[in-house]
Amino acid sequence: MSPSERDAKFLERYGPWVLVSGASEGTGAAFALQAASRGANVILVARRVDKLEELAATIQDTYGVEVAIQSIDLSLPGAAASLQAAAAGKDLGLVVFNAGGDSVGGRFLDSSYEQWRVLLQRNIDLLTEACHRFASYFVDRGRGGIVLVGSEAALQGIGRLALYTATKGYALNLGESLWRELKPKGVDVLNLLIGATDTPKLRTVFAKNGLAHDAVPLTPPAEVARVGLGALGDGPTVVLNALDDDDNPLLSRRLRRERVVWQSEFLNNFYGPE
Repeated sequence: MSPSERDAKFLERYGPWVLVSGASEGTGAAFALQAASRGANVILVARRVDKLEELAATIQDTYGVEVAIQSIDLSLPGAAASLQAAAAGKDLGLVVFNAGGDSVGGRFLDSSYEQWRVLLQRNIDLLTEACHRFASYFVDRGRGGIVLVGSEAALQGIGRLALYTATKGYALNLGESLWRELKPKGVDVLNLLIGATDTPKLRTVFAKNGLAHDAVPLTPPAEVARVGLGALGDGPTVVLNALDDDDNPLLSRRLRRERVVWQSEFLNNFYGPE
């Protein structure tokens, strides 16, 4: 990649290294590819080494940037420290938290709590600790970005998705709060809430249940990544399927931002001015 093909503004703000979790396929791979297309070096994190190696080769052959891979099971205790270690020695500027699907599925009482605990560990404990680790690093660095790839399921409860919607609601509130706290320190935080997306994992779910993959409209992963990287500085929340809905207080990025700011400033009545 020649210097003229690099996105100088993006690299100055979020480069030279970008870490993507859940990067083996689907939206994670799309984020990695698009970050590389802007000239960023990428750290690919997922469990499957073969998939990571395949993607790394594609990125290097196509864009000529540096690529590092790390196999990490993000559902295990200690995964946040492993994520941070994967970026050790690299000038990291952006983290994309993409791993966080429903690994259990079904009704709340159809699975044991031990099974649900795996989802809670990854979607809440890991996310919280990793955000704390990377946000601390970015604040010391004076710049950086965090993308939380979430779900429209965060906006309400849904039968057969009880803990998934609950964890995504947690991530949404965490991201909006961190956006307010970290923006003045040079760190951008974005919640990207996506709907049904055309990923290999979702196609597997359709096949398992004997459903056609085109039964519902599916968003291409590349579109998810394009919107996410493009909206990084325009947080705290973007609902992918409601980009033009500016009057709905639940979906409008403008109205959500205004509400976060107002509520945060209201706390001055309790804690004193920031």
